[in-house]
Parts: sequence; C-alpha cells; structure tokens
Amino acid sequence: MHLENKNKQGFWIISEGMPVTLDLSNICKEAISGLITEYKISELARYLLNPNPITLEEKVVGCRVQYRKPSSGKLKRLLNKILPGTKSRSEGHDSHIEEIITASKLGAPSFKDENLNAHFIKINDLLKPYDPVQKKLSSLDREKVEDVKALCEDIGRNRYQLNLQGSIGDKINFVASSLSKKTKVVANKAYLLNGLFELRGFNFKGFYVKNSYRLIKFTQNNQLRYCVLNTNYQFEYWINENLLINYMHLMEQCIQSDPRLREALLLCVKGDAKPLKLFFAKQLGQDYSDKHLPTVYREVFSAHKISQYEKDTLAETLNKNQSIVSFTFVPLSGPEKHKLCTNISVMHDFRALEPIKGHLPKVYSEINKKALVSDAGKLYLMDSIRGYQNV
Repeated sequence: MHLENKNKQGFWIISEGMPVTLDLSNICKEAISGLITEYKISELARYLLNPNPITLEEKVVGCRVQYRKPSSGKLKRLLNKILPGTKSRSEGHDSHIEEIITASKLGAPSFKDENLNAHFIKINDLLKPYDPVQKKLSSLDREKVEDVKALCEDIGRNRYQLNLQGSIGDKINFVASSLSKKTKVVANKAYLLNGLFELRGFNFKGFYVKNSYRLIKFTQNNQLRYCVLNTNYQFEYWINENLLINYMHLMEQCIQSDPRLREALLLCVKGDAKPLKLFFAKQLGQDYSDKHLPTVYREVFSAHKISQYEKDTLAETLNKNQSIVSFTFVPLSGPEKHKLCTNISVMHDFRALEPIKGHLPKVYSEINKKALVSDAGKLYLMDSIRGYQNV
C-alpha cells in the first residue's frame, strides 16, 4: 500500500516522488545524470530540513562563570594582546569554573488581573538582590573573570549553556536582567544532532496544509543530491545530510499510520499544545517478548491460534529492524495539562517478517495489509506508546 493523499490526514510531511524535467543549470555548475525526482514537502518539512538558524525562547536560570588564572593579571592580558598565541595558555581545563542557579522558580506572572501581575513583579524586584545569582554577579571582580555564559533550562528541566556576546560587563548585565525570564536566542538550525530536531522554532498554529514546496532529488558525480525550491521553482537551500530525507519519509509514514501522533500534531496546530522535540532512533529501549507484544499482534493472535514456539520466534523478529519516532509536546488543557508528553511510534520493516512467512502465513498476510511503502521502505506501525511526566 502506498501513502495516501496528504489532505486526508490534515497534516503531512512529504509526498511520493514523481519524475520531472527541470533545468537546474542555474543552481548546478556540474552536469546532472539520470532522472530528476520531485517531491512536494509541507511547511513543517521545509522547516525541519532548513540549514539556516532558528529563533527560540529560552528561560535563563543561572550563569556559568569562568575565572582567569591567578597569573593572568593586567600584565598577562597585555602580553596576550601583543602575542595573541599566548592567550590560549591562560584558558582551558585549569581555569576555575563556577555555576550558580537561581533560587526562584517563578517566571513572569500571568494573572488576568493586571494589578495583581504588577504586585507580583514588584515583590519579585524587591527579592532580586537576595537571589544567589544576583548576589554573585553583583560581587564579581570583573578583572578576574574570563567569561560568563547564561544557563538555560527547558520545560523538561534539561540545562544547557548559552554563549553571550559583548564585554564581561555586557554579559553580566544580560544574565542579571534576564534571570527567570524568557529571552530570544538563535540556534544553528532545527536539526540538532543524532536524529534530534528542535520544534519550538516552527509556527504550528500557522501551519497551512495546502502550502507546499519542492524537494528535488538528482544524481551528480555519482552521488545523490537534494535541494529545496519554492512554489515558483526558485532555489531556497541545499540539503547536506541525506539522512534527513529518510527521516521525512519515515515521519510521513508515522503520520499516516499512527492516529495518536496525528492527534498530538493537530493539538499543536489548534494551539492546544506546545511542540518541543522530534527524535528518530533505530531501536526501542525495551525488547518485546511473548508476554509483552505490540497491540497489532495481540489483535492478530486473538483471531488465529498461535503456538508458544511461534510466539517466541515472532518476538525475536519484532526486536529487529525497528524505526522509532518520538514526538514530545506539552498539552495546554485537559487531564494532561502542562505535563511533558511523549508519543512514540514504533515502525517495523516488513522485510523482518520474512522468517515467519512460511509457518505463520495468516499473521504475515494480516500485517502486509497494514504496511505502507515509501522511499524509507515498506513499514507498518507495530506499536504506539504515550508517556507523561510531571514538570
């Protein structure tokens, strides 16, 4: 079964590829060989593939102060200016580093009563001098400070540092004024690393299902290349990591197959949830066994008599050739309001079922009906899991 029309689901990523005739001489200096294939991609796919920087809002919860070595006084810094190569010797693992986290867990108040908001802001301002970060920043001897970085925290309480621009004074002032507040920062791109994408830079509420862009695939110097064009076939950007294309096909298959994932994405489109991260992996953290089988197989087994040996053989098969798509979001209403939610779609390569084809033909046939075909392969939804975490 091939992928359905995108508009049937209300949310989509990428279409099937179609051979086209295009003149790419304006963007390709070297000759192109073979077929040119065009895929339509959605606004979200365009965002995920884009190598350009994105803007995010981060909450500043502290700072990381790196002190100069005792020997790096004014004379040392003067030598650094004269002999730039000596500067690196005053930095590194020997430098003293201190991290300070705010004691305040409150952000900007969001009461409907503006007078009440103003009252809380006033109280917070009065308490600022007693915050450990503010006390540390106000007492710093700037001559002894090598660098200051802001520490940010996301809703999952994961912390990471933010490099700041300007002088030491500028950096100190930034942390002091931004503490416990959300500030705009620039990330390199939506794709972070190792299958992880940042989703907060995309405007889900502005997602328009009928908007599409062109993903072009062609061969150059015996290598596959991809680029994205706009609706008028004007060049937008190159894609330097072909693995990202496979992620898009896999995500599309998940959307088509997993109603829970579609529901979560549409909650974000409606403004009823905040999207956070999208993560692709090759293996689920927990193995399946004959006593713990995916729902799709429990349904098949209830309709067909399966021996214990066949169940064991099948369980072993299910733990191979998996593709995992995890979508993390925060509902803004309902029983899961403000909880960190993760929807995990477990896709399975249909080819992995080849060993059971002979002695479990009915099971093989039932699963075959559920499998979808795309450039990512012939996959079917083996399991859908959703978990919640209080934050």
